Amino acid sequence: MVFKQLQDMALFALVVECGGFSAAARRAGLPKSSVSQRISQLEQQVGLRLLNRTTRRLSLTFAGEHYLTHCREMVSASERAELAVQRLRDNPSGRLRITCPAGLGATLLARLNAAFVLRYPQVSLEVSISDDVIDLVDAGFDVALRTGKPQDSSLIGRAIGHCPRYLLASAAYLAGKPALEHPSELVAHRCITHMAWPEWLLQRGGEDYRCLPGTLHQTDNLLYARESAIAGAGVTLLPAFLLEDNIEQGTLVQVLPEWAVAGNSLWLVYPSRKLNSPALMSYIEFALGFEEVREFYAPPAR
Repeated sequence: MVFKQLQDMALFALVVECGGFSAAARRAGLPKSSVSQRISQLEQQVGLRLLNRTTRRLSLTFAGEHYLTHCREMVSASERAELAVQRLRDNPSGRLRITCPAGLGATLLARLNAAFVLRYPQVSLEVSISDDVIDLVDAGFDVALRTGKPQDSSLIGRAIGHCPRYLLASAAYLAGKPALEHPSELVAHRCITHMAWPEWLLQRGGEDYRCLPGTLHQTDNLLYARESAIAGAGVTLLPAFLLEDNIEQGTLVQVLPEWAVAGNSLWLVYPSRKLNSPALMSYIEFALGFEEVREFYAPPAR
């Protein structure tokens, strides 16, 4: 009821500005009869005549003059509100709460966010690094960076890249051991496994091999798995974004390089597709176009 009255107040101000119902109807894109009817309903609602109508012209009554002042103030306030929102769209500001797994947070997300805040300095970021799959709505997060397509159908997901994975070990661990030629030989090796990837699927040509490494050394943190492998604890499976210079510097050596390991896609996940804040929309578009995603996901040198 209040919303319709505000619309009719704006229409009343438009009728006065245009000097008649016909011109106001053309400006508003409404039939003349609808404009006339709505102004009559407005007069009934306020309980006073606002316009004197003749066949030639309209004129304001004493009450109409006073009422017009308030109508124009309301229209002006609406225009100021629209301008303020437009400024937000053009210059996003406010706070974004972001969550991400530790491996991504320490590498790609840190670089993405550093570039983003340089581009949008009015947006403040609050970043939570956790390997737990957090409920974005309950925890009050705006967006998450995750590997793998989101399983929750209530969330919106945008794929921004693909991440290959590799079997790796330190040269010190491999020294003195027979060269690995087939995944079946992994059973004779110590393996550092991530709890989210209990099974390793390796492919070569048309051959698939599913490997279930032992559970003597498990973790829920990829950074731990990488450092353990570098320290010589065994063979592990790592995404490319965690490797950077490890291959080139020789701290890790690729194991079974002829065998491909299924990778993961990288996704931005957020609660809703509609009416998101300018800050969130800017972040999504920025991440989708972030060039370093492709650099991070290039296969490592062998």
